[in-house]
Parts: sequence; C-alpha cells; structure tokens
Amino acid sequence: MQTKLIPVFLSMSRASFSLFKTFILWGLPVSLLAQNQLNGTIRDSETGRPVAFATVFFANTTLGTSSNQDGVFVINRIPSGKYDLTVTIVGYQTYQSSAEFRGRDVLEMDIRLTPEDRMLREVVVKPDTAGWKRNYADFVRHFLGTSKYAESCTIQNPKDILLFFDPSDGVLVAHAKKPIIVENQALGYRIEYYLKQFELNSRAGTFLIFGIPRFELLTPRNEREARKWERERQRVYTGSVLHFMRAWYGGQWVESGFNVARVYRIPNRERPPEDFLKRKVAQFRAKAIQNGSLTVQVNSIDGKQDSLSYYLRLQRLPAEVDSVAREQLSGKEFATATPGQMTFRGHLRIIFPEWEDLRYTASVGRPPEKRLRQTTLLHVFDALHIYDNGYYEMPQSVVLEGYWSWSEKISTTLPLGYFPAVKK
Repeated sequence: MQTKLIPVFLSMSRASFSLFKTFILWGLPVSLLAQNQLNGTIRDSETGRPVAFATVFFANTTLGTSSNQDGVFVINRIPSGKYDLTVTIVGYQTYQSSAEFRGRDVLEMDIRLTPEDRMLREVVVKPDTAGWKRNYADFVRHFLGTSKYAESCTIQNPKDILLFFDPSDGVLVAHAKKPIIVENQALGYRIEYYLKQFELNSRAGTFLIFGIPRFELLTPRNEREARKWERERQRVYTGSVLHFMRAWYGGQWVESGFNVARVYRIPNRERPPEDFLKRKVAQFRAKAIQNGSLTVQVNSIDGKQDSLSYYLRLQRLPAEVDSVAREQLSGKEFATATPGQMTFRGHLRIIFPEWEDLRYTASVGRPPEKRLRQTTLLHVFDALHIYDNGYYEMPQSVVLEGYWSWSEKISTTLPLGYFPAVKK
C-alpha cells in the first residue's frame, strides 16, 4: 500500500534520486552574498533571570550556538531568507519563532522561556515494549526511508524513542525523550531531530511527522570523501521538494526540469451514488442471510451485474478520480505582487524527468520494466508563502502523494543553507 506523506516539518525534508548531470544547476543566489546577524538574550519568563547554556539554532540549518552564563548568544553569517529559530534546554518548554533576514540585517531578540510543568514531566505513559522491535522497524522505514541513503544512516539513541501501537485502528505513534541523533554517512551530516509528532496510520495509508532538525557537518576523512558527499548532496537535491519550492519562488519550474500540471478531482462516473450502493448492498446482504449464504468474496468476478459481490466491488471504487489538465505550468501563474506569496490551492501533478528509484518501483508493486519518471501529486490546502531559500510557511497545508512521499525522508534531508555548486 502506498502511503501519503503529510510533511509537517519545520524542515524542508527529503529528496529524490536523479542524475544531476542532466540538469542545469543553479548558482548561489544573490541573497547568499549578504550575511546577517542575530543577537539575543534568553531569560526565565517568571523570574527574569538569564538562562545559561540553552541550545539556540535555526531549524533545518547548520546555524546554531549556545547562550553564555548571562543568557546572551550571537549567531552570525546568516544567509538571507526566512528561518524558524528554536531554543531548547531541559526544564523549559521549547521556544520557537520565525525570523526573516533580507541582507546585512542585525536583529535583536529578547527571548523568554516558560518553565515546564514538573507534574507533566513526571507523567509516564507506558510504551508498547513487547512489540518494540517490530514497531521500531516500522518507525525507521518511515523516518529514515528505504532508499540507499537510509542504509548509510544510523540512529545513535534508539532507546530514547517511545513507540505506541494501537491494533484497533492500526496507528503507530512515536515520542522521543531526547533529540533523535542521526548520523548520515551518505551526505555527511549529523542531525539532531526534535520529534514533536509521528503518526503512521497503516489502514488509512497516511503518515504525519512534525519535528525540528538541527544539522552539523561531519568532517570528511579525506578529499575523496568530501567530493563524494557533495556529489550525493547534489543528487539528492535535484528534483526534491526543496528544489521545487525554490523553482516555484522564481517561477522557473520548466527551466528547472519540472513538468507541472493542475489536477482536478471529478466524480467517478463508474461509481453509482453512495445511497444507491448502500441500498443495494443491504438488499442483497439481507437476501444472502435469508438463504444462508452470506460468505462473499468482494474481489471475485461472478459475471453478475446484480449481486452482492458486484455492488461491494462498486462500493470500493473511489468516489472521485483525478483529471490532469493539459497546460504545463511555469510557476508564475499563482504569483502575487508580494514576492513568494502564492494564491494556489488545489492539486498539482509533478513529473521530474529522471527515472524512479527501483526501490520505489518495487514498493508500489511494479516490475523494473514498468519503472516511470518521478511522479508526485502535491496537495496544497492553503495558499503558501515561499522564500528564496526554499522555506515555506504553513507546511501542514502540504501533503505529498506518490514519489516524494517515498523519497522525502530524514535520510535525504538537506539544510536550507545548501545550494548546489555553480556549474562551470
């Protein structure tokens, strides 16, 4: 079963596996040339006293520091763009606030942390320890993914992950007592992931994740490994959500290799109205009970056009089907006078010209010879505000279905500060 990914990240996660050599790489945008700075002081909201040694960072970046004994911190060399500032320390609620930098800005922030309720911290919910190994395997498949990049990732503290599985509704929920530490030897990153919500509903085919990643660059053993990491980062970036959002901001979907078209949900003509189906199913079920022959194979084809199995098959058909418009979009159609403010709400079919990863092809039940170009359905439920670094507001309004729901995982996450090297 294919899972829809609801990527509620304070990150722009995960990417696809395309051959970057077929794509014209972008150079560094002008905004990266202008560096910015953030100065701040962290205090207890109740006492006003400085909070020392708090961790301060911008989500989904390598930018971060700690407050000193006076609660003071400085983050400099910040590329222009919008970011989510995060402050964490034991004993206080996690602080989050967005900050936008437009070039040579120096921002000042006075941050007040709210102490955690001790009673809430002491509440212990018993995890499903008996099924932990099985649940953890499911967690890893959806958290890291099943790509070749996931194989090069290691979760350093698996025992800090609490897993709860409810067999009555098929829902797996995960919590983490501490940041989940992931070492990605494929891309050269160490990630501290502050997991806020993880919910896998195997019956509904949906996956919801919400978290805050912090990146650190690993030190390559030699120049060869450094070149390998950069090569793999470019491959992961090309055709990814991050790549797509930056192209949308610039109105350059076509130039960036994306074939994008609107998708309209229309009534399925092959499926009769629900009330009619319910009446027919109830009618034939009552008749079957009366005759003592209720056992029915829903997927069986009995050749009858007026039977219980026939109407059950019709009932399983989707109420709506997708109709793809012929017009290829550029990304400029939904722009407004405000840079990055888009008006679009609806569904987009996105095709990137590289072939699917064969692992994805197998995961959706197709043989290798049936491999397709990377195809995704992007569902946007609220108008997005996108920034030139690829950050977009209200990530909870975006749902991924298709290739990106498989490829966009923690193992393929790149920081917002990543840009591919200039093509010479």
